[in-house]
Amino acid sequence: MIEYLVFFGLIAAAVVLFVRHEIWEKRHPSQSLSFDWEYAKCESPIERKLYEALTWSGYNVKAQYVVPPARYRIDLALPQYKIAIECDGRAYHSTPEQKRHDQKKDAYLRRKGWKVLRFPGSVIHANVGDVIQQIEEEIRRTI
Repeated sequence: MIEYLVFFGLIAAAVVLFVRHEIWEKRHPSQSLSFDWEYAKCESPIERKLYEALTWSGYNVKAQYVVPPARYRIDLALPQYKIAIECDGRAYHSTPEQKRHDQKKDAYLRRKGWKVLRFPGSVIHANVGDVIQQIEEEIRRTI
């Protein structure tokens, strides 16, 4: 008998907590916990840091954005302004082959009407505020 009381008591407690959570979500929609799929697509710590700074500044950021016809991926994109942001870590952007690839990618994106901004990881880590300021200056030029 005690097992039944404990079992149904736990179920009742779970239902009460669920209902309280649903009521709280309705009253505080801006504070609801939701999974950020774009953040999850960030592939490096410098991308995540810049993504967070841009979203905290109110921008709709797309991570690993593909420009049709699916030729290249942009680390972080602001599609509404056609701004491509590349976060260049030393390990992946220092070889001659990678530099050639980056130049071809930048040229392709420019032909498609995108403005390409490249930031070294060391600059993003050192002062993300300055990076945001440079991005915002470019946004002002596009409006």
